[in-house]
Amino acid sequence: MNLPLAGLQVLVTRPAHQAGRFHELLLNAGAKPQLFPVMAIEPVTSPPETLLAMPKQAYDWVIFISANAVESSLGFFPDLSSFQSTQLGAIGKQTAAALRNYGLEPHLVPEQGFTSEDFLALPQVQYLIGQDILIIRGDAGRELLGETLSARGATVSYANVYRRSVTGSAQALKQIYLAAALDIICITSSEILRNLLQLLAPETWIYRYPLLVGSERIAAYAEQCGFQHKIIVAHSPADDEMLAALIQWRQDNE
Repeated sequence: MNLPLAGLQVLVTRPAHQAGRFHELLLNAGAKPQLFPVMAIEPVTSPPETLLAMPKQAYDWVIFISANAVESSLGFFPDLSSFQSTQLGAIGKQTAAALRNYGLEPHLVPEQGFTSEDFLALPQVQYLIGQDILIIRGDAGRELLGETLSARGATVSYANVYRRSVTGSAQALKQIYLAAALDIICITSSEILRNLLQLLAPETWIYRYPLLVGSERIAAYAEQCGFQHKIIVAHSPADDEMLAALIQWRQDNE
């Protein structure tokens, strides 16, 4: 049986705890994936005060920025009743799925898309005068969501519940390159690409390879960084969408 990605050597750069399913999908499609996380997610050890205030603070909305935000925050609460008594927002379907794993049903999720822009386009968050909103997120994220909600009249608080850090060995990655064990690089966020380039600086060989990216925004950032080779854009960073885009690219280039 001819597998669609037979022999394709794929570098998977997303955090290790999130890479397992995509790794399995690639193997099943015949690819030779190399797991090389360049970002680690580290939950905070002590919950921020804004999060601890949940049982007594009557937030009108609690918005989770990512699945990592869900996993890194809800574990602090043996009783999730305070989350059941407020409206929950999720930035993307993967974040919504993470909430459902805890028995919480999000009230607001974009039908299409997975970015702050997609969430901000929803009619329910256009007029927010007098609304108290808690955004649960990691450190060093974009400020667009909170700034826009504030401009629409909301009082916005933040709970930073995880940290991101650069991980990986430049020497180990260069060995993969020297062994000719690399055909394409998978990138699921602009921050992951930034970490990869930071790790390799001042090496330039990485720019010769095609990238599979999870959004047009990441593609634009890759171009700004100097990637002029082929950039394949998936519909989203979700595992199935990334795999489908990779298979389509392989078929188009056979």
